[in-house]
Amino acid sequence: MWSLGPVGFLSPWLLAGLVLLPVLWLILRAVPPAPLRRRFPGVALLLGLDDRESQSDRTPWWLLLLRILAVAAAILGFAGPVLNPAERPAPGAGPLLILADGTWADARDWPARMTRIEALLGEARRAGRPAAAAVLTDLPDEIRFDPAEAVLTTLPGLSPRPWQPDAAALADWAGSLEGRFETVWLSDGLARDSRVPLLEALEAHGPVRVIQTPRRILALRPPRLDGAQIALEALRTPTGGAAQATVAAHGLDPAGIERRLATATLDFAPGEATASAALALPPELRNRVTRFEIEGARSAAAVALGDDALRRREVGLVESREAREATELMSPLHYLRVALETQADLVSGDLPALIPAKPDVIVLADAGSLPPSEAEALQAWVEEGGLLLRFAGPRLAASEAVRDGGDPLMPVRLRAAARSVGGTMSWGEPKTIAPFDADSPFFGLPVPDDVTVRAQVVAQPGPDLAERVIAQLSDGTPLVTRKALGEGQVVLVHVTANAEWSSLPLSGLFVSMLERLAISARGGADAAADLAGTTWQPVEVMDAEGRLTETDTRAAVAGEALAAGALGPDLPPGLYAGEAGRFALNVTRA
Repeated sequence: MWSLGPVGFLSPWLLAGLVLLPVLWLILRAVPPAPLRRRFPGVALLLGLDDRESQSDRTPWWLLLLRILAVAAAILGFAGPVLNPAERPAPGAGPLLILADGTWADARDWPARMTRIEALLGEARRAGRPAAAAVLTDLPDEIRFDPAEAVLTTLPGLSPRPWQPDAAALADWAGSLEGRFETVWLSDGLARDSRVPLLEALEAHGPVRVIQTPRRILALRPPRLDGAQIALEALRTPTGGAAQATVAAHGLDPAGIERRLATATLDFAPGEATASAALALPPELRNRVTRFEIEGARSAAAVALGDDALRRREVGLVESREAREATELMSPLHYLRVALETQADLVSGDLPALIPAKPDVIVLADAGSLPPSEAEALQAWVEEGGLLLRFAGPRLAASEAVRDGGDPLMPVRLRAAARSVGGTMSWGEPKTIAPFDADSPFFGLPVPDDVTVRAQVVAQPGPDLAERVIAQLSDGTPLVTRKALGEGQVVLVHVTANAEWSSLPLSGLFVSMLERLAISARGGADAAADLAGTTWQPVEVMDAEGRLTETDTRAAVAGEALAAGALGPDLPPGLYAGEAGRFALNVTRA
């Protein structure tokens, strides 16, 4: 290609025709020929007549110029002009390896990348070069160079993935390459520690050409609760001037149809890589949000899923007359309020007022027998998916209904009266809490040595007692029992909700146990650390473009893997369900 300033020509030899334009000018000037002059006497008869039509004896100069310019334009057009032509490297020789990162950052313009790969394979086919194509997020076991025509047929099987290449696997794969070949690397523009080692490994086998599109990449960090608002933060690369990004909150409306519930605008300052905004939503609307998405950015990183950490649960605390008359530190509900007030929306009242409000959890602290109408309404609420959390106390221990096994709102039958240990009238020392079993929702939580129990209600032995115990004391007696009731659960803590029977409400373990029971929700690193010892089932997985697909065939994953967040084929981004609720694994981390 020959260039003249910003314009290049694919067939510059055709420009030689411009040299012939002066000759063409002379030829056109000679046609038509000049008229001959002859004397004819009869012309005198025409004198005085008006000749309305005249004809020039020569072609006008402006018409000649127009014709010459038309011919010159035709010559320039046939020469194949190109504005700002890109320098194309000279065709190489030998095998050609085409690599694409194939991450979520490639998802938006993946069709354009496939077009580029097809063009490279077309050049290799014309040059008779063998070729191979691969994506770094789905590496083949070995690279085999085949005819370019055969490689073209495999391109539909290449697609981006919603994760980054595994650095260790990439290093092993690069070390297994053999022979000399040329590499064309289609980069996604993201900085990774594995880029430089891979480039050095490829250069050891031949020349490497890196093609990177200078475009803006946006990502959205997981949303988090900041008081009553939802804090949103977006990232961009490369940085530049001032820019804006619109984040939309999507969720289900009361009819179960997914809609855009709210939007927020994030303003990037000049030269800044991050932008943040706060979205204030009513509790009912906030609890309906399932995901946030940067509009116009089609990638998995532009989507942030919401989970139980974003949803402030509504907890109903049933207040009795005795509880209202007690001092604050002796109130059965005081320590529950302290543990839950920053993480949940608390509602206090009596059962007839709380049940129609349909809270997520209802807490009964030292409640004995309930009136039949209230018991039936509470049972129906639990069977619809509610969680009833009960705490022991003197009134519960003295109730006859919990001993005869006829109360469906109790997970186990209780023995008469309460058991006291470590007191002046007892023979034993206060009991500590035993380590939690692997099948307990509290498994993995550290048990402080200073948490002791002085009194408890004791469950009667039975065939189903063992499977309902989820926490026990060091002597093997139950501390927390649970049973399923319809779609919901009934949980009994065998000590009081205040510090009268134990020091459990005074410890951080109390808050952690409530979180494991899905009473409260807390996001960030603390919640990730609490995943140890739990098991989670993927229910929805996300592809590279940010689309969610329901799944029921994937294997469950350990909570430690979710906490580490190392995305890959066995741990795709998406929504995971466990005993404690739902956990969103996003492409970007908080």
